[in-house]
Amino acid sequence: MPRKKQAEPKAVVNTDTSLVSADAGFFNFRNAIAGKSPETQRKYTEWIRNFYREVIGIEMENSPELLPIEPFLGTVTPAAVEAWLGKYASGGYSKSGLGQARAAIVFMARMLVLAKQAPSSLWHDLKLVSLPDNAATGAYGESAGAHSGARWLSPDEVRFLINSMKQQKNKTRAIRDVALMWIMVTLGLRRDECANLMWEGLTRRGGNWVLRIRGKRNKWRAVGVPQETIMAIQPWAEKVLAMEHGDEDDAPPRQGLPPGKFFRRVYRSGAVSPDGITGNGVWKVITGAWENTGMPGDLAPHDLRRTAAAIALEAGASDREIQAMLGHASIETTHRYLSPMRENTATYRIASMLSEEGENFWS
Repeated sequence: MPRKKQAEPKAVVNTDTSLVSADAGFFNFRNAIAGKSPETQRKYTEWIRNFYREVIGIEMENSPELLPIEPFLGTVTPAAVEAWLGKYASGGYSKSGLGQARAAIVFMARMLVLAKQAPSSLWHDLKLVSLPDNAATGAYGESAGAHSGARWLSPDEVRFLINSMKQQKNKTRAIRDVALMWIMVTLGLRRDECANLMWEGLTRRGGNWVLRIRGKRNKWRAVGVPQETIMAIQPWAEKVLAMEHGDEDDAPPRQGLPPGKFFRRVYRSGAVSPDGITGNGVWKVITGAWENTGMPGDLAPHDLRRTAAAIALEAGASDREIQAMLGHASIETTHRYLSPMRENTATYRIASMLSEEGENFWS
């Protein structure tokens, strides 16, 4: 009788997403933060590593994967966390940076609760931890320092970054990145909002351009688009239209707006993909562009959202106007967002008034 053909072995796919390792007593931190953005993963990992070294007394590797659970549970109390944050505040760290440190500790406690390795009371207690009163507030260029968790750029830094983006060898990518930068810094968009933008959402109302934005929890808002931003994104619209119609490089630019995704992938060849860029793609564009400038510190996409709010505030926009731009459901959220900026922009307003005396004022 003919022998039955044996079934080929199926490929083994690693689907282990467990939070507690087979070696009891260790927490898989890498699995726990897998759903976070690359930026958040990096910062949470750094703060957790610092907590283990400075409070627990255990030195972890640069990218810890398995963390011992018992030392963490035996040490992490609201009082211990507040004292730890207090030391950083005394060293000049900002409230935004320390807020992320607290969030990292609370996140790990929550995941341990979900993994049934800690009582739910631990998570609830740690959520009550307060940030130190002596933590520093933000200012232009804050995250250029080692102690910062957030920043916003000055107008001069924005112009410097845009000019740096224009110098890329891949000219199509340069055109897209400049358009992305203008959209983010003038409209205050989140990176996922940029990834979800559609050309159909850009329309004219009377003599003004308006962009429909899908924000958090699928809530829509409409923001006015300045003429300068329209001019900045026009070369990108022409590139996308050329791709849609298969035009040659030397073909005259088409008029109008293309369909589909607003921001798209650009290949090394300069060709434009029909596929939209992702939120992580936006993150890579902005962080990579900042690295190419050679400026100190880091820049995240959300820092451009803060930049839009800071410049709007300094230009005299009201809290309600900034709330509408950012898409905050509550004005209280906008107040918290602007609080450190307002404390610093006050000095710029004073200097601006004094400068009206003319150059001889300082003589």
